[in-house]
Amino acid sequence: MSITANAAMYSNDDDTAGVPQAPGTEHTELLSFLKYFETLFVIDDSEHMERQWSDVSALIQAVAPVCLQYDDNGIDIYFVNHRPLFYFPGMSVRKSGYNHIGQVHSEGEGADKVSAQGIFRKVKPGGRCKLGARLKKILSWYIEQLKVDPERAPLNVIVITAGVSSDDFAAPLLEIAKELDAMKAPEHQLGVMLFQLGDDEEARKKFEHADDHMWRASNTRDIVDTVAWRGWPAGFGSDDMVKAVLGAVSKKMDGAKSALAGKAVPERRETTVS
Repeated sequence: MSITANAAMYSNDDDTAGVPQAPGTEHTELLSFLKYFETLFVIDDSEHMERQWSDVSALIQAVAPVCLQYDDNGIDIYFVNHRPLFYFPGMSVRKSGYNHIGQVHSEGEGADKVSAQGIFRKVKPGGRCKLGARLKKILSWYIEQLKVDPERAPLNVIVITAGVSSDDFAAPLLEIAKELDAMKAPEHQLGVMLFQLGDDEEARKKFEHADDHMWRASNTRDIVDTVAWRGWPAGFGSDDMVKAVLGAVSKKMDGAKSALAGKAVPERRETTVS
């Protein structure tokens, strides 16, 4: 189910109104399950994000530390258009993003090379948004890895976007869900949170369809959840923060708890699949 953070839901008289709020201790048990997941951000850096770029920065500063608190392996950050300096077409999709980012804020020489904010500052929004193509490559890579290594850690994908995609982003998600069904993978194996910034109504309706309807029509598992943030001065409370970082996989969290509790935290490992 999608949610929307808005000013009517939250009030704050100080200067932090509208700034994403860190989860409190009441969410610790649920958030602790992040340690079992790989967390991967896909950030829309198209021209449609120019007005929301400062909001993206605020979200990264707020959400990434929550994930890092429970993931010693770090987080992965991919952009729709931007690629790292030494990436060339034909390389593995794994080379097209920044992997195992271990901290958001760091100090000293070379800090920008290892922090999420350091990476973010080097990226400028522009160009078209082919969100579907980007998600298909990333998620297809993960599925191939999972086929080789069925014990691979579950994947928690957080997509930050205006939702104005120039291609079909829903079809690749449905395709991946069907593959997971065919593999009989656990229900919590993969979740995709579509986090919409801005107020594009058409994008919101497409997100709601992807969240609530297309799975039933296709008789397959639901791997998508959605959340919307209108930015300043709207609020984004700690409950919303928890939904943002774990919402897509927490739909199946009751089953995941019994499956994951007591297991060793999986190490990040890559197979030879390109």
